[in-house]
Formats: sequence, structure tokens, C-alpha cells
Amino acid sequence: MEINAYCAACLLGKRLNDHPADADPKLIEAYQRRVRAIIEDNPHETSPEKDYEIYVAHDEIFGKSQDFGPIKRHFNTLMLQLEPVMLKGAAGADDPLRRAIQYAMTGNFIDFAAMDSVDENHLRKLIDGAADFPIDDGLLDDFRREILGARRLVYILDNCGEIVMDKVLMRVMREINPALEITALVKGGPIVNDATIEDAEQVRLNEIAKIMDTGCPIAGVPEGRISDACRAAMNGADVLVSKGQANYETLCGCGLNLFYIFMCKCQLFMDRFNVPQFSGLIVRE
Repeated sequence: MEINAYCAACLLGKRLNDHPADADPKLIEAYQRRVRAIIEDNPHETSPEKDYEIYVAHDEIFGKSQDFGPIKRHFNTLMLQLEPVMLKGAAGADDPLRRAIQYAMTGNFIDFAAMDSVDENHLRKLIDGAADFPIDDGLLDDFRREILGARRLVYILDNCGEIVMDKVLMRVMREINPALEITALVKGGPIVNDATIEDAEQVRLNEIAKIMDTGCPIAGVPEGRISDACRAAMNGADVLVSKGQANYETLCGCGLNLFYIFMCKCQLFMDRFNVPQFSGLIVRE
């Protein structure tokens, strides 16, 4: 999904003045020139790729940007505390798979790239009301059928904290198909609050899946930048699950047997899928 005019304007609005208030005006000018050039050059790149290049430019000009490590550890810990509640909620539901997908949708609210802050009270309300997220029955049947028939599944993770909800969904999928081999893909380096190997280890995701990184620190999985090992795992999977908007932006149209699960947080996705903000969706490639 190549960057479009809407995403370019959004990226410019977010990043152009993302600099220290007391920075040297000449450095600010140099940074803003880089931001504009990155956004305007190479229209075939995706928005997550350009966002990464802007972060690199920011660090080169101003020094290390915000450390999201404490925030990530906080949300991982918070969601781990709620993991037993969600496991019990899924197990007690009429359809555990439906409920686990709904929990996975709510987790996509934890996104510091799309939003300036994450309201924990609102997040808890979303989790409590997860059963209200509509899921098309036919699409759910297709998903269940693919899980039942699969031997290898690749689960492309998105953000910290959210990965606990993904862990819940993985457990339910393994209950449906105990022979299912799951590979969980994390980012190849820190980028905002996206999940890395350290986050996967903190939430003990290795209890249910093999952990692999994408080979690149980009909020997505751009085909031209991921490692050969990551590409081979994805191409060798019987079915894939992708979480979040950035993963959708870099994977849309890839042709793999892929289900996307995310929450619509920005206007582009709200318009594309004709839903209100913070609607949870599962769609098929």
C-alpha cells in the first residue's frame, strides 16, 4: 500500500515539528528539510517505511529520541495481569475463537504511533466490552476452517501489551488444532512501542509460539526490507494472521493466505472500511 496524499499529509503534520523545543534553529531547519524530502521522495514506499526514515533522521540530527522501553514494560505488565481474565472470558464464551479475536482487536488500541497517548481506563472498557465487537459469521467460519486445516501459522505481531491478547488468541487456536505450529513475528529493532523479542520474552510468548524477528526495525513488514528468514517463514506458512494498521499497510495485496485483525484508529482506515473510529475488524487478503 504505497503512501497516498492523506498519509503524507498526516505524517508531515505529526513529524515536522517533532523536535526539541530548545534545539538550534539551523538543526530544526535541516530536520524539516529531511522530513519533507523523505515524504516527497520515492512514492512507491509505504507510510511505515517513511516514518522509520524520519525517526532515523531525527536521531541523527538531535540525538536519541524518546525511549519507549518503560512504557512498553508497563503495558506488558498491565496486560499480563489481565491475561487470566481474558483466558477465562474466552473459555466461558459460546464461541471461544470469536471472543479471543475480539480481545485481539481491543489490544490494537495500545498504539503510540497512531495516537499521542493511550487511555488505560478506555482500554479496560474496550476489554470489558470486547463481546460487542461484531465479526462476520462467514469470515469467522473461514478463519476457523483455515486454522483447523493448517500445520504452520505465522502470526505477525504489532504492539507491546497487545501481544498478551495475541497470546490468548494463539492459545485458543492451539486448542482448536493442537498440532498447529505457530511462529510469532516481532520487529527487528525498537520502533515506538512495537513489540520486539524483549517484549515477547517478558510476556512469555515462547510458551505458545516460536519467536522470530522481521530483520528490520520498521512498524510493518515491507517485503523489500525484511530478512530472508522472515520472508521464508511467511511464504512457507499455510495461513497468516497480521495485527495492526502498519502491518496492513505493508502487506496489503501480498497475495498470501492472510487474515488482518486491527482497530481502525485513523481517518484513512475509517473511510476505507466505512466504520467509526476504534471499530475492530477482521478482514481477509
